[in-house]
Amino acid sequence: MSPSGPTGHGDLEEALLGAPCTLTREEVSALAGVPEPAARAVWVAMGFPEVAEGDRAFTERDAEALRTVVHLRSLGLVDSDTLLVLARAMGQGLSRLAEAVVEVVLAQTGDLPVEQARGLAVAAADTALPGLEQLVLHVWRRQFAAATARSLVVEREGGLPVLAVGFVDLVDFTRSTREWDASTLERTLERFERDVALRVTAVGGRVVKTLGDEVLFVTGSASSAVAVALDTVEAHDDDDELPSVRAGVALGPVLVRMGDVFGQPVNLASRLTDEARPGTVLVDVVASGALPDYDVRALRRRSVRGYRSLVPHLVRRRPA
Repeated sequence: MSPSGPTGHGDLEEALLGAPCTLTREEVSALAGVPEPAARAVWVAMGFPEVAEGDRAFTERDAEALRTVVHLRSLGLVDSDTLLVLARAMGQGLSRLAEAVVEVVLAQTGDLPVEQARGLAVAAADTALPGLEQLVLHVWRRQFAAATARSLVVEREGGLPVLAVGFVDLVDFTRSTREWDASTLERTLERFERDVALRVTAVGGRVVKTLGDEVLFVTGSASSAVAVALDTVEAHDDDDELPSVRAGVALGPVLVRMGDVFGQPVNLASRLTDEARPGTVLVDVVASGALPDYDVRALRRRSVRGYRSLVPHLVRRRPA
């Protein structure tokens, strides 16, 4: 433990981890009954840097977690390679969550001196972490249930789920960032991401990831993805404080890996978004045939990166 007193780095680390770091990597592997190379592979897959030999960087909870890994593998649910894939998925998802929580905490501490801010963090860990852990577990169970439900009803082609992939993009975002102050930038991005996420979940879809000025999402049908895209375009057109958006949607089988999506529909949706004018939604030819309730018009054939003969289709709502 750090000798710096009640607000030392060691105390903060112990409060956040829930136990003191008393074990080396060799000791934690022995306690869990896991070969050291396998334990190190799981640790690195979760996104943590390798720990030097003899460094007491682990807790009893780390040993318990490794025992859980062994138990999962013994059940036959996952093999060693799949286990590392899951470890990477957990590490990446929870790393982003951790960064977001730290960002909120730092905003509360303001310009406090480091030692005072550390003391507040130690106190908050004792009172807030148990509730936060319970909330994270509950949200994960809900997300797991929702993902399971989606996977059971989605159409499949060649073993891959057939999904509508959508990109929604803020127009001229780079130029806008040079004109906005930090507060305006943060407020605009937060509203953009929040509103798109609400529209996607309302139709039973999922936000795959946000890329600054762009949101990638998937839904079970072309019509629901187009509804999300058009609703977003119209909301931004009706609000002078929001920049224009454009969107692209493509339909087809995709590879879902570690929560991300890959395949031709993803590439097509991205290229269509790049080709769309501000305030418009473009779809590929497959999606265009699955939109009976919308006006769809084929545009001129064009050559884009990866596709020498792309035919975008412009989608609009039918007049009431």
